[in-house]
Amino acid sequence: MRLCVLGSGTAIAHPRRGASGYALRAPDGSWLLLECGPGSSRRWPKHGIRHEAVRGVLVTHHHVDHCADLAAVLFARALVAPGTDTVLRLVGPQGHRAHLDALASLYGLALEGAVGRVEVVELRDREAWSDGPFDVEARHVQHVPGALGVRVRCAGRTLAFSGDSGPCAALVALLRGADLALVECSYPAGRASDRHLNAFEAGRMAAEAGVGRLLLTHLYPETDAVDVVAQVRQGGYRGEVAIADDGLEVDV
Repeated sequence: MRLCVLGSGTAIAHPRRGASGYALRAPDGSWLLLECGPGSSRRWPKHGIRHEAVRGVLVTHHHVDHCADLAAVLFARALVAPGTDTVLRLVGPQGHRAHLDALASLYGLALEGAVGRVEVVELRDREAWSDGPFDVEARHVQHVPGALGVRVRCAGRTLAFSGDSGPCAALVALLRGADLALVECSYPAGRASDRHLNAFEAGRMAAEAGVGRLLLTHLYPETDAVDVVAQVRQGGYRGEVAIADDGLEVDV
């Protein structure tokens, strides 16, 4: 399983980081997208992502920097892949169907071409979902009500993705023992939050969970001014750690 970073930033404009977006490629060439932030779909061509090969788009919560490209993806799919047999699963937290219905109401016929090839899946805490080579387990994390973190298993490897989350026991459980943990690191260590992780807390959560490797993402611009990796080390994590950049590809 290979992870491609489509967007490693936030809703704040940044010269190097777009809004949240990640893609997982299975050995059979199929794709599962994690998040669909504004502008993330324009990076698909760089990584060879085609609509016909995308099995699902999983959104952890409905903040605009995580889901604003959903309408764009559906519109483009209706234009470029009208005859595909691949069913697109739109996966998200409770309320996801209502969110998608609102998009359809807003854009009307522009999304109509995707009808019949789309399934909506809403995930609750500790609920599992599988499609093709991907097995997903969801946990509620500490951000907004119903916000998800997910574990994705494929080809014998496990990626744990925090989504947006503050420090909490559910996040540690989600990350525990993962081969690669993709973890938000919104702020420098000196800025505390109960809905996001700073660099120190990201290190503390990863150390407690015993993750194999740590990849930091969802970085606000203020993290540019500090040594994020050093602050993660201060949190206690001693394993391999790297900072995500847009365009990065890494094996899980």
